[in-house]
This record gives sequence, C-alpha cells and structure tokens, in this order.
Amino acid sequence: MKKSAFIGLVSGFGLIVGAILLGNTWGKFFDPASLLMVIGGTGAAVVVSYSFKDLRRVVQMTQEIFTFTPPSLQRRLDQISNMARTARREGVLALDRHLDDIDDELLRSGLEMAVDGMEEDEIAEMLDQRIAEQTRRRRLVADFFTKAGTYSPAFGMVGTLIGLIQMLNNLDDPSKIGSGMATALVTTFYGALLANLAFLPLSNRARKQNKLRKKAAHIVREGVLAIARGDSPRMIEQRLGFLSTDRADSEAETAEERSTEGASNPQTAAAAA
Repeated sequence: MKKSAFIGLVSGFGLIVGAILLGNTWGKFFDPASLLMVIGGTGAAVVVSYSFKDLRRVVQMTQEIFTFTPPSLQRRLDQISNMARTARREGVLALDRHLDDIDDELLRSGLEMAVDGMEEDEIAEMLDQRIAEQTRRRRLVADFFTKAGTYSPAFGMVGTLIGLIQMLNNLDDPSKIGSGMATALVTTFYGALLANLAFLPLSNRARKQNKLRKKAAHIVREGVLAIARGDSPRMIEQRLGFLSTDRADSEAETAEERSTEGASNPQTAAAAA
C-alpha cells in the first residue's frame, strides 16, 4: 500500500510521456509557459483558499499519504479485550498500571478518563471531540488536493484562451494558425493531466486512509465506553468484532462522504438545502 501511490504516479506519467514521444510532434507537448500557467495559477488559487498555517499542515501531512500504514484493528481489539478482563477481575482502577503499555493515544486517554471515575456520557463527549478534531485535521489534505484538482483544469482553460487570443490577433500568416492552436491547447492538456493523474487520485487516497483511521477510532471509543459501563469481556469482544466489519460503520462513512461532498461542492449543498 505504501508503494502503490508512488508506482501509480510514476507509471502513469511515464506511459503518457512515452505515448507522446512515439508521435512525430512530441516537441509541441512541452511548453514551459503553459506549464507555468497551470502550476502557477493552481498554486496561487490554493494560497488564496487556505491560510499559511493550513498550507504548512498540508505539506507536513502529504508525505503520510505515501507512508501510510493501515491501523491494526485486531491489535486494538486485543488491547481492549485485555483491559476489559483486567477491569472485570481487579476493577477499573487496576487499569492505571497498564496504561503505559498502550500505544494508541485515543485508547490510553479514554481509559485514563475511565480510571478517573468520569461518567460514561462525559467520556463519550470527550472522545467524540477528539475524534472530530482529528478527522477535521486529516480531512484538510484531501480537501486541498480536491481543490487543486478543480483549479488546474480551469487554469488550463484560461491558458488556452490566452493562447487563442494571441493567435487570433496575429493572423497575418494563416499557415501558422494550426501550430498556434496546438500550442494553445497544450495548457488544457497540462491542467487535465495534473488533475486526473495526480491531484484527484491523491485526494481519493487520502479520504480512504481517513476512513480507516476513523474506523479504528470508533472501535476504540466503543471499547472504552463498554469498559466504563462494566460490560463483560465476552460481550465487548462480540460487539467490537462486529464493529470491525465493513458493514458496521457504513452509515457513519456515508454521512461523512455526504458532509465532505457538500463542503467541496457548494452547488450540491445548496441544492440539497
């Protein structure tokens, strides 16, 4: 999974460049001015859309798209089951001795609240706030690449219009119209290529990774609340085993997709309203 994004990008661009080089007019596809228009325009648009603080976060978290390791649901299930057995045998306070052995920050934080004697509703509220904040921060990268994938074809079209205007203002030599038209269309080509081979695929990948993280966080939340309620370890294992399946969180993922699509597509959100 770590290598597939890099392999996909390199092979995709490599195949397209190879197809261009096989043609007789490959030189027409390499135009620095057109590339500057698309990359510069897209970069300027996202700078307008985001604060510098958010852009720094995007730069820091983009590398995680390529180095992402799916969270181990089974490991979390085992840790929660062990904590539930300890709480059943020795009481919730006994969990305090084992908190340092837990590497999941959300699970450790939830168990600390349970050990401190917080009510179940209070624990649920605190965990929901943490999960929501983590989800919001992680969604930033996916939204960034979605916007970049929207802007780049638009600036490709802008570059094409500029090229057409310049061409039409210089019709003294009709033999050069075809060459000028080809140069103008290269900008649209760059915009479509970057959007559909880089920006939008990276956005989709980031969203899928966020779903996996949210699924693991949801399992941790339910496990902590079950321990705080004093549920039996067997019941907790059965419940969390069901939650780890793809069906269990389908409604939550659907709700997240709708909210994300609404945020990235104002027209759709307005129509729904």
